[in-house]
Amino acid sequence: MPSLKGTFQRLTGTSRAGRSDADTGTMWTTPYAWRTTDGIYVGYNGEVWMYRALPLSPMKWEDPEQQLSLASPFAQLLGDLGNTSRQPIGGLATLSSNRNIHVVSISWDDLVVPPKENTDDLRAYQAGAFGFLAPRRVLLVGVQLRSSLLDKATKSTANRGSVLKSMTELLKETISEDVPKLDTYQKDIELVRAIFDRSDAQIPTRQELDQLEAWYNLGNGPDAVIEELPTRLVVNGVGELEMAAIMRFDQPVMPSPQAQWAMDAISHPGDAPHVISIRAELEPANLTRARARRAQRRIIANMEEEQKTQDLEKVELSETFQQAKEIEDYLAGSNQPMLANCSFIMAREVTEETETYLEFLNQTYGIQMKALEHRQIQALEETLPCSSVRVNPFLQDVNVPMVSHAGLQSFSRLGDEAGVFGGVIDPDGTPFFIDPLGAPKKNLPPVFGIFGDPGSGKTFFAQSIAVQSALNGLPAIFVNPKGGDSLYGMVDYANTLGVPSGRISMSALEETPGAFDPFRYAPPTIAAEIANVHILSALDDFRDGLTLQERLALGSGLKRGALNGARCVWEALQYIPGEDADRLRGLIEQQMEASSMFSLGVALKPLPRLDMTTQRLTLVDFDRDLGLPEGKTASEYSVSERIALAAVRLVIRASLEILIANRAGVLIVDEAWTFLSQPEGLASLQRISREGRSLNILPVFLTQRIADVVTKDLESYLSRVMVLKLNEKKEAETAVRLCGLRPTPQRLAEIREFGPLPPEGDRPARWARGIFRDLAGQHAQVVLGPTPPDAAAAYSTNPLDRRKREQRRLERDAVERAEQDAAAAAAATEGGTDSWLVG
Repeated sequence: MPSLKGTFQRLTGTSRAGRSDADTGTMWTTPYAWRTTDGIYVGYNGEVWMYRALPLSPMKWEDPEQQLSLASPFAQLLGDLGNTSRQPIGGLATLSSNRNIHVVSISWDDLVVPPKENTDDLRAYQAGAFGFLAPRRVLLVGVQLRSSLLDKATKSTANRGSVLKSMTELLKETISEDVPKLDTYQKDIELVRAIFDRSDAQIPTRQELDQLEAWYNLGNGPDAVIEELPTRLVVNGVGELEMAAIMRFDQPVMPSPQAQWAMDAISHPGDAPHVISIRAELEPANLTRARARRAQRRIIANMEEEQKTQDLEKVELSETFQQAKEIEDYLAGSNQPMLANCSFIMAREVTEETETYLEFLNQTYGIQMKALEHRQIQALEETLPCSSVRVNPFLQDVNVPMVSHAGLQSFSRLGDEAGVFGGVIDPDGTPFFIDPLGAPKKNLPPVFGIFGDPGSGKTFFAQSIAVQSALNGLPAIFVNPKGGDSLYGMVDYANTLGVPSGRISMSALEETPGAFDPFRYAPPTIAAEIANVHILSALDDFRDGLTLQERLALGSGLKRGALNGARCVWEALQYIPGEDADRLRGLIEQQMEASSMFSLGVALKPLPRLDMTTQRLTLVDFDRDLGLPEGKTASEYSVSERIALAAVRLVIRASLEILIANRAGVLIVDEAWTFLSQPEGLASLQRISREGRSLNILPVFLTQRIADVVTKDLESYLSRVMVLKLNEKKEAETAVRLCGLRPTPQRLAEIREFGPLPPEGDRPARWARGIFRDLAGQHAQVVLGPTPPDAAAAYSTNPLDRRKREQRRLERDAVERAEQDAAAAAAATEGGTDSWLVG
């Protein structure tokens, strides 16, 4: 790293580093003089610090036991660092050496932009939804490093102070000359680095280090003009900041994980601290316990003196004695260090909010805070690396869980790094993305399950996934079995974006038998199995169906036909063995005549191979009411209902097999219970799971009938889950369990209110909400928006929006017909004139 010689100047006669203007009170604060690329800082005061960034997780919506689990690495880190604090020599506490730490959480706003990994087409689409600011956050832990010269000094108490002084002066000289020499710190660097590595702490990024060094200037460096007022700082070009400190914790006991005071403060709406800085010494528990026992002895002595003088007993002495006793009892059973001389400093941007985070902490957690009057600039510097300033007069002694389980490591980070934009995460409002190829990359089960009632927003969300996947270069097939509920608006909109899109109308295909004959899209042996299931679903009625011998003959014949080169189902049926062959073929032929839906799966002659990936987005629309069974058990299905289900399964299986052959794509299925409630549906998912990442397929299944799905052991195939609005308690409980959470009464009540709402009066529209579980098993409540306005109009399934869309479609078709008629008339006129001239 190049030398920073001459860049910084020290303030004469103060402990602060930087430059100040005595006339205006403006100041540039730079207590650090040098930094390595891996987060080691050297200060003008001769101190050396190492900073690392801890992992962040969306803790707010997790179950309590998971919240405790997410907080434990931080607690373990503080405990391990506390173990490096040195015990006193010869029983002299002044010769102990507690490890100094600096914990700092920094939040800042950043413009949301489409991920660079996405295609240009998808980035352009997502830009229509973005343009808003979302928070970024980092939790850094700094540790003051020790020189090996200090080790030598501690062995000889006589020269300890002089060696420490000479060590500091030597380091200061190397700063002023060139790159500081850190050789004597190398042993401690390796020790602390190993402790950080065990906690999965990472080297901070350049952006994170910029924020640590100049958070007050939005990370744009320390060269900022700051005017100090009694209770705030005016930062030129940024705004007004207020530096405040925690005076005391009124609640003696704050049980984990219910008391996540830091998480609630950081996410406080409208008025949250941008920075929480905690400086402390990690004091071994036995030293803290000894201090508590000394306090008890002093209190006992005072109480005995009062009794001798017959003075009234002071109530506060009894209370203080009890607190000291409780502290000693806690420390007696704990091997964790205490955070001694702990200074809590927070900084917020001054706003006009009616309730500040300071008032919220006081009312909710009994945490008393105070703005530091006439010490604002010093308080700012205390938050910076290598600062010698300790301006906070309200020092605390707190235990490790008070900090590690406060929720400092909570942040709304969910989903994948790139791909489909899903919405924003509560409570921070950060965006989340869904990479369609994310599960195969991580060798995880493929299925994304979306559960919600009609009107919950699941079809809207699924259309967004389909269009964005197509824009990102993946073939997407959307199967919509809801008759009379076409999604052609999505196809029209995708075409306007330049995505080759089309709609397959099932009513148009019913005239041609075999449109979805399995031999058109699946390998022969698999095609025979699909055909067998399709035929049996119609003919094998449990009341008067086929005999066992006939069922065996049908399956055997189809398999033989496949092995002998049959190119359609009817050709394969010619291989049915035995005397049942003619009867079976006759029944199938009669069923084809009786039901055009059934004949979709049986071609009488070979047809060209079926491929729906020639266009990027394909909508398969069942554009008439199929009469799907609702609220019935399988034994109650009528013949027509069984055929309707068979037709839907056939189309879904065809779409899946086409994408499998393509080795990439997204399949979205509405009313997915029609497919998932049968063994053959789960068998195809098992195949995708088995072949893993080579297939690169994302099946997205939408349903409200969750119980039908769970009984078939779908849970093992789900890598992502979205739970939207569900009114039925049983369905909601099942969905939440599939999501990996406990269905508490509070969650169930929230789920009933998740649905979207249209605008009304002064109230804007509200996007649908849901609980999302990502590939890492993390959970959070999310909002499924914003969406580009044109896309929102195209995806809406609201009846009013449908009518407006249909009216625009009719008007557009009328204009097109008029233009075609005019062109035809012009051509006829031109032709007539030419003939007349020739004549």
